[in-house]
Amino acid sequence: MYCFFNFLIFQSQQTSGADNSTLSHDVHFWLGNQTTQDKKGAAAILTVTLDDQLGGKAVHHREVQGHETSKFLGYFRPAIRYLVGGNESGFNEVETNAGVEKRLLKLSGCDNMRIEEVPPEASSLTRDHCFILEVDHDIFVLVPEGAKATQKRKIISVANKLRDDYHNGRATIEIIDEFSPNDDYGLFFEALGSGSKDELIDDEDIQTFTRTSASTVYFYKVVVGDELELEELNKPFKQKQLSSEDVFILDTPCSGIYIWLGNDVDEDIKKNYNDIVQKFLEDKEYPSWMHVTRLVEGAESSAFKQYFHNWDSVMPSSSSVRSIASDIESGYFSGDADDSNAVAKFIGKSAAARSYMPDQGAGSLTIFRAAEEAEDITESQADAPKLYQSEVYAVRYDYKDENDENATVVYLWIGKDADDDAKLGGVKAVSAIEEELEGNVTVVKIPQGKEIRHFLNIFKGQLMILCGDKDNEYKTENFKKTFDDDSVRLFRVEGTKLGGDMRATQVEETSSSLEDDDVFILETAEQVYLRIGKESNDKEQEAAKGFVSLLIGDEKKVTEVQEGEEPEEFWELLGGAPDEKEDPSRWKLNVNRRVTTPPTLTAVTVTASKKIKFEELPPDFSQTDLSDDGAYVLDNGEELYLWLGTNIPDRVKAARLDIITKYIEDDGLERTVDSAIVVTLKQGKEPSTFKKMFPSWEDDLWKNQTSYDDIKNETKANNS
Repeated sequence: MYCFFNFLIFQSQQTSGADNSTLSHDVHFWLGNQTTQDKKGAAAILTVTLDDQLGGKAVHHREVQGHETSKFLGYFRPAIRYLVGGNESGFNEVETNAGVEKRLLKLSGCDNMRIEEVPPEASSLTRDHCFILEVDHDIFVLVPEGAKATQKRKIISVANKLRDDYHNGRATIEIIDEFSPNDDYGLFFEALGSGSKDELIDDEDIQTFTRTSASTVYFYKVVVGDELELEELNKPFKQKQLSSEDVFILDTPCSGIYIWLGNDVDEDIKKNYNDIVQKFLEDKEYPSWMHVTRLVEGAESSAFKQYFHNWDSVMPSSSSVRSIASDIESGYFSGDADDSNAVAKFIGKSAAARSYMPDQGAGSLTIFRAAEEAEDITESQADAPKLYQSEVYAVRYDYKDENDENATVVYLWIGKDADDDAKLGGVKAVSAIEEELEGNVTVVKIPQGKEIRHFLNIFKGQLMILCGDKDNEYKTENFKKTFDDDSVRLFRVEGTKLGGDMRATQVEETSSSLEDDDVFILETAEQVYLRIGKESNDKEQEAAKGFVSLLIGDEKKVTEVQEGEEPEEFWELLGGAPDEKEDPSRWKLNVNRRVTTPPTLTAVTVTASKKIKFEELPPDFSQTDLSDDGAYVLDNGEELYLWLGTNIPDRVKAARLDIITKYIEDDGLERTVDSAIVVTLKQGKEPSTFKKMFPSWEDDLWKNQTSYDDIKNETKANNS
């Protein structure tokens, strides 16, 4: 499919995946660089008309030439091509087998490729882009140095399509790349009519703009009138801030502009919402190519929901909850409302992330405390594993993978109070293990509070996270630094499986630390209170008794207290009874993140000048999108997977920490480099949970894949 320099309206639909298989709709209206203002307005009106026929719940996407979303580009494979023409020209016809006097096509992007005709002269060429030159029935393909294997395959696919569609298969294709002799370059520039290989310039045609803040998300209530009035709302953004009678705008750094329309908004405003968008872009001095998405109440997209602190989307019929639950505990889900809610709670409480499970935790582990010289503390952790909040640990886990081969995961656990020296020591400890094992290691970075299920399992459900540090010889302490005087400590016990994901975490000695759905241990000078949250589970209550012995010993009296029946002394020790909490339970916030955020796959390019570029792939990504000489970020909302091909250049290997930092720092979501869970995978070492996020997976794909040289030779063999 082609796009002319005018406008195009494109509709896609898909089932929701629920039992009733309801359809959801996306409507894209595309604006070419040469379209006029009246055609822009016509496109918006026609989009609303189409939406009316679809029940008024479609998601509208405003796409502009050269800045299309990955979802839109996914409709055009292997590349989208821009043609000169439009309705005033009758849409230029393609003449088969006519040959061309001379045409130069510029191919931008790598994984999302765009084709645009440029003047056939040497000044149009750059070092960073691919070009196809057509002269009569000769087709020259110019491949830049350092192009990825995926890009090379797509370029040749485009050239073959040109030969088939424009030349009836009767054309000669010459492929010129970094391995070609100078004579081949000479033939290209002779056909072009000027220039040389040495005269290629760097690409400087990059359209950028600067927001007030590169990473801030802005949320506005729109006061509709002759002038655009915006009422800015502060974080955390919450679903209840949206009202049915109003219009809201969400301005994000990476996903563009969202305009949200309540169900009770005036019909004229709904039809002419694009006028509000245009005023907003002009007032903010944003470029015209900004991506804009229109949403209506009750049909919000997952991408929109992820910017809100909480979104009440855990429903009994949620197919996402069902699929996750069945993946975790086969047979656990039965289908009724109570069990559906129980599954959601089970998922939300169990760990920060459940999906990364290379095995069930039966392997062996070695624990290193990060320092200038890593200290092996495995022996001291055997009976009662303790991690301290001011420190960093490298935990090496050796096991047999699904093919019964030796495998290693290294967890880098970072305490919330760890300083930069400790973090650097952790990176060094991990690097030493990687060097020892020649890189055959999966590395998982875990911030305190984001412990994943597998990490908890390898500690057999006995992990304790405490105050204290080595400098003070791990002296027993509390957050108020008053333990020597009052002997007060508070611990939260949470989890779903004894001997599995249970853990005890020391928390601040205040009533605001308490939750309805956990068990808490309050230590005092004379006794220990076991405070049972009204929504806690039986296993947490049983595990808490074991943690009392591990943490405090058996000398003090243990008194069980049900939530709502706490004695006065209990509250006095914690500074008074708590205020009623506005936000839902932590488990509900956790499961909302998992249910509402779809996985995304983003290709990473590190240029020769060390610049890092990201290119999000279409939502229907597959294993074939992974190139063995590329790096990719798979983001599932819980973990970030950094996948590294076996043939990546050294500059990519050296930049892997910077890749994650840059990926996260500008996305505007409620996560930071320090708070993100990151799993770094090597090609061929993917766990089954990673593979399941792709439609299908073939372990021998890269072994069986036709090489670039074979594709090049086959193309030449087909020359007429």
